[in-house]
Amino acid sequence: MATQTIVSPQLLSGVLWVLVWAAIFLLALVLGSRTGRLWREHRERQLLGELRPAMLEVASGEDDDRSALTQLTSVAPRRTRVVDRAVSAMLSKVKGEPARALAEVLRSHGRSSWALRGLSSRRAIRRAYAAWTLGLMRERESGGKIVPLLQDRSMDVVVAAARALTLIGDGAAARPVVRAVAPRRRPRGLPSWVAVESLCTFDEPVAGVVVEATTHPQPSVRHVAATVIGSRPLPQAAPVVRERIAAEEDPRTLAALVEALGKIGGSSDLTLLARFARHPDETVALAAVDALEAIGLPSSVEALAPLVADTRPRPSERAAVALTELGPRGREQLREFAKTPGPAVQPATYALQLTAMRSATRGLD
Repeated sequence: MATQTIVSPQLLSGVLWVLVWAAIFLLALVLGSRTGRLWREHRERQLLGELRPAMLEVASGEDDDRSALTQLTSVAPRRTRVVDRAVSAMLSKVKGEPARALAEVLRSHGRSSWALRGLSSRRAIRRAYAAWTLGLMRERESGGKIVPLLQDRSMDVVVAAARALTLIGDGAAARPVVRAVAPRRRPRGLPSWVAVESLCTFDEPVAGVVVEATTHPQPSVRHVAATVIGSRPLPQAAPVVRERIAAEEDPRTLAALVEALGKIGGSSDLTLLARFARHPDETVALAAVDALEAIGLPSSVEALAPLVADTRPRPSERAAVALTELGPRGREQLREFAKTPGPAVQPATYALQLTAMRSATRGLD
């Protein structure tokens, strides 16, 4: 026979009071935290009050006599932390002489030394913020000390380091950035978009590093290299791109290589690009059509015209729209297609109607 457990009223009352006091404590904690944050924000607004016009004057480049800069560099110690936060926020939005002046404010407050020490901190958020601060200040000499963070165990630190190096713009960091895309000791590499942004921003020399990366064993690295070649662009890489297109097996990288060839290639590449416009992978086919349009030669019309009859809707429509962008010859070819029964009728009609709508819209403007 099962025994019945009896809970005394005193125990239930005690548990209830514990829950009540826990709820009161949590409510007080939330209210106290919110009140403290509002008080700090109010305090910071007070501290920045009379300094904000000086910050705006420096950030706009109108501080010709450097009086506003002097006011910011000589603030009382109790204000430096608040000023540094506001100046850092402005630094991410300005360039040139105003950026150098704002960086001078941070340097005068010891922010550069603080950031250099933070690169070796045990806390990931401190390492990331330190690298980003040096990048905002365009501390070119610190680039070599930021580079090791591209292999950091924290992905947040890796991204912050790469973006800091982008702001500094030193081409010497190109090879470490490429290596960070496919690290040996981490499961995830530097995101492709961050690597592309950096490699497109760095000063010379990066061409050699990017061209070399087109033969990397990892597809992610080859994709970054191909994207940079087309985005920067790097005309000297054209022979390597032609060679790599023939051997590339990764569809995403192949599409990037094809698109790059449209930016740096010429009339001799039309036949090759027309062949890839019929590639079974639609991403590659669309990239080839875009490349044929980007080359923009009269002979591009002859290369694009047969593609309008492609049985796949997206490549055929894209080829038809590309013909409308290649001038009267392209549009005349589409009108011929629209009159002749066959697979090219629908894409040609669509492209001509789209062109008419755009022309009507421009007329209304």
